[in-house]
Amino acid sequence: MFAVIVGCSTVGYYLTRTLSAGGHEVVVVERSAARCQLLDEEFGSVSLLGDGTDPATLERAGTTRADLVVALTGSDATNLVICQLSKRRFQAARTMALVKDPKNQGLFNEMGVDAVVNSIQLLLASIEEGLPERRLTHLLNLRGTTMELVKITIPEDAGVIDRRLGDIELPPNTFVTLVIKKGNAELPDSHTELKAEDELVLVTATGDEPTVYEILTGV
Repeated sequence: MFAVIVGCSTVGYYLTRTLSAGGHEVVVVERSAARCQLLDEEFGSVSLLGDGTDPATLERAGTTRADLVVALTGSDATNLVICQLSKRRFQAARTMALVKDPKNQGLFNEMGVDAVVNSIQLLLASIEEGLPERRLTHLLNLRGTTMELVKITIPEDAGVIDRRLGDIELPPNTFVTLVIKKGNAELPDSHTELKAEDELVLVTATGDEPTVYEILTGV
């Protein structure tokens, strides 16, 4: 595989190291001459000094024959431009981008970026895995949308206990798709009453998770 990586952040460095160790061909486009020198000293002549949003630079990097272009700069806007240029102008087989603002993920999907890595979502998942009692778990980013699939467990002191779903005002575009009561899954309706330790699987807009969490777990 031939990969073009734009942006030698810490992630870019370790991705370069891993791909190179696996026998893959890698070119790293980086604007810092010092970082380019460090890359070349460790991995050989893998760097190209330049701006990844410049078509001429991407052409010199070999984007026209790239199996994968990975945009890892510190700017979501820059990463989107890199992927768009690579896909539309140079017909790169596959594009991948790092996204810092979760609200931008849907835009990246709509614009045809093949794989979007949400750094905040990865951090949240790691944090949630380390908590002894997780009340909110991110299950899935719904591709092509700005929606998330999450699971929330109702605590014993929540204000929604014994209330019906139809009487609880959730944010727009938030839907309860499944309720798990004592291990048994039920399809909810407006008359479903919530009890302590019920697990709710919901679809909600990216960024609305804190609001939904507060409504369903707050006193």
